[in-house]
Amino acid sequence: MKILLTGGGSGGHFYPIVAIAEQINEVIKEKKLVNAEVYYMADVPYNAGLLFDKGIIFKKTYAGKVRGYFSILNVTDVFKTAIGVIRTFFIVFNMYPDVIFGKGGYVSFPALFAAKLLRIPVIIHESD
Repeated sequence: MKILLTGGGSGGHFYPIVAIAEQINEVIKEKKLVNAEVYYMADVPYNAGLLFDKGIIFKKTYAGKVRGYFSILNVTDVFKTAIGVIRTFFIVFNMYPDVIFGKGGYVSFPALFAAKLLRIPVIIHESD
């Protein structure tokens, strides 16, 4: 079983994702299920040491932010997001997870868009 967790940009997205990965691993051990490969997809690993300790595999993606104010970065980030969507599509296609869990944030868009195209089930949780 492969599970892709995506979201990020802040600890408010990252740490709940780590808690979910811990619960997944706990249920697997408790129910004696087949081991799951848990992946975390974001633009930066946020806390690479914690990911390593929890056995979560990091996959890099690219995504641009949409700012609510005028910035030239809004223009360049459109291209960054487009490249991220294409790159992420191939990563997700090669990985083909059983489910994708999106916690939110701009960086979850490419993975969730790829899931839509590949008809992979999605769970979205945004508590902010």
